[in-house]
Amino acid sequence: MKYIITTLAAFIVLFSAGFAHAADPFTVSDVPVDATGSSPIEAQTLATRDGQARAANILLNRLTVESERLAKGTTPISEDNAQKMIRAMEIDNEKRSSTRYLGDITVAFNPSAVQAYLRQVNLTMISSQSRDRLVLPLSNGQIDTLSPWFQAWEKSGAEHALTPIRALSVSQAETLPVAAGAISAMDAGALNQIGALYNVQQLLIADDLGGAVRVTDIALDSGQRQNFTVNGGPSVVIDKLETEWKSAAVSVAANAVEMPISILYDNHSEWLRLKDAINDSAQIQDARIDALSKDGALMTITYGGDINRLRNELSFKGVDIREDPKMGVVLGRTGRF
Repeated sequence: MKYIITTLAAFIVLFSAGFAHAADPFTVSDVPVDATGSSPIEAQTLATRDGQARAANILLNRLTVESERLAKGTTPISEDNAQKMIRAMEIDNEKRSSTRYLGDITVAFNPSAVQAYLRQVNLTMISSQSRDRLVLPLSNGQIDTLSPWFQAWEKSGAEHALTPIRALSVSQAETLPVAAGAISAMDAGALNQIGALYNVQQLLIADDLGGAVRVTDIALDSGQRQNFTVNGGPSVVIDKLETEWKSAAVSVAANAVEMPISILYDNHSEWLRLKDAINDSAQIQDARIDALSKDGALMTITYGGDINRLRNELSFKGVDIREDPKMGVVLGRTGRF
């Protein structure tokens, strides 16, 4: 995860606020485990070791690019190597007998150990997260909290993705202040009301049509949206979003260039929103403060080299970037210029 870097000691608190994301990308949640053994202890040991290895390989797929894994013939992480990277584990829904053990495990991995392993197998680690989304799971345009589709999102662990996605609880879905029809119709007022209620600026509307899922990814602050259709469960939607995010990050690493920019804002809250957009950008690898005032800042950013791609990504976050004949490249909230 990148941070805005500053040498201005008086503003350390200002610049360190607001960087946290919804959840740790080094955590893999709700991995089902099931094994039998000659004793309860052996069954539990076999189940958890297998689950830990599967969690490690889920993390491997999350933090690396598939094409690079295939090109380098990457093999799955073994049970022994997985154990070396674990920093904590929780177990839920335990069931046991004299010979069988079942449960769901959530495994938190040590970032330094994971990075060391990926260096050893010569893979690039991508751990920077986008801003979080709230998913609104519909079934043929309706919210059905008893549907497998709604329940799959509750159990998806998507809050740990590189593109974090928060799922509604049953109680939240049943008390939404807007009708499902307004969500399905993409009513701007209804969507903004939901965003304000749950303090998010991005919604993922995923409508299961009984064979295909129609997805709209919409930024409330800019109005920009992306539409796509997939076949499969939440993991397919998450994979698509993460793949695009990682592709942008790889582009930055391969073609990064430095560029001075001016940031314009009217107040502290607006600055924080702009700062978050910069930190959450897949195209911006590093950002350094060179000067600061109450209504603007001078920065040097390292980005992916494609200004149009950067402009498009920032516009999705409610931020405009333009060329000014006197100031050079200028960044501010959408509608300011």
